[in-house]
Amino acid sequence: MDASSVRPGHSAGIEAFTYGLLNGLAPGPHELAVQILSGTGDEWRERVPSSRVGWAEVRPALRADNRIGQLLRRHAPRAAVTSIALRRTVNLVRQWNRPRAAGVDVTVYPFAAVPVHSDPAVIVLHDLRQLDPQLGSPGFREVIQRNVARAAAVVVSWPHPYEQALRAFPAARDKTAMIPLPVFHAADGRSTAAHEPGLLVFPSSTAPLKNHRTLLDAMALLPECRLVCPGPLVEPEASNLRARAEQPDLRGRVSFPGFVTTDELAALYARAAAVVVPSLWEAASGAMLEAFSWGIPVVCADSAPLLAQLEFTRADAGVFPARDPDGLAAAVRRVLTRREHYASSSRAAGRLLSGRTWQDTADDYVAVLEWVRAGRPGPMPRSSFAADVNSAAR
Repeated sequence: MDASSVRPGHSAGIEAFTYGLLNGLAPGPHELAVQILSGTGDEWRERVPSSRVGWAEVRPALRADNRIGQLLRRHAPRAAVTSIALRRTVNLVRQWNRPRAAGVDVTVYPFAAVPVHSDPAVIVLHDLRQLDPQLGSPGFREVIQRNVARAAAVVVSWPHPYEQALRAFPAARDKTAMIPLPVFHAADGRSTAAHEPGLLVFPSSTAPLKNHRTLLDAMALLPECRLVCPGPLVEPEASNLRARAEQPDLRGRVSFPGFVTTDELAALYARAAAVVVPSLWEAASGAMLEAFSWGIPVVCADSAPLLAQLEFTRADAGVFPARDPDGLAAAVRRVLTRREHYASSSRAAGRLLSGRTWQDTADDYVAVLEWVRAGRPGPMPRSSFAADVNSAAR
């Protein structure tokens, strides 16, 4: 696995996915070799405590999450940062500096927007927002298109991005599979019965597509509520959001604690009155799935992936127009007024998803990896989980 695009504590859902998949794969009979960023070995070993994983630390050139990269991201014009010319230059420099892994049968890339270096490759296409002119960038769009064309297999995690991938890449249909994931941070047995009235939680990075700005504007209309937004602080949006949270109408009611531990996140879920997901786009919202597991009511934007997620799980949520603070505030009040109804719906969705484990996910991945290693004989292996959920829902 080439996990050098994942920095512990900074990569949000892709990070949680990579830890989970490796923990699912580690007990199996295959030899695992994982490339990680230089200096992050201790964090990886803590998250994936298996002696059967071989770690190789690498130092990719032109990282965007070091001090210089953060300054450039914050002050350079967006058109320059997202341009095809810059992305091609960065990729060429990184490829020139890239160490080659020897003796590898198949390489998995958990992030589809980094260039593939080794063949045969299996890329994980979490979502296709980079193909959207409003949400993505031309540079990353070109990388994803090349990776899909080159890959021996493409894996997508949820129904909405899977259907979108089939439409965007019809030539790759026969090598594209959907392998759903388990809940990243499932309920740990702590009761949510004694929730804190008015406590709203949105675990997420501060990337612009997460739409925190609309959420903060809505919080100005909800003086009875408090909001906690744990997750990686992505600049420059993080500084802008924190400055907004310090204004008089929000001061003391909105916090951005940054990356938190699993125990700290569980403590927040155990007290939450509702989970709010205002995202403009997701592959599938991990926060929503976690809310279902904990039996917490959900308030979410009407973006297409979130609506597809509600349809897949048969869950009821307080839905609002994605960029409408008034609609968000009204949805929060509606859900908190009928909290038991929405909590019950979340619990039912959580039960549908509760049988999925990382071992199940890893088994589905292994079937695809073996198919690739064998030269892709016959039809691509398919996970049965989505069909099982639909059958149980009926």
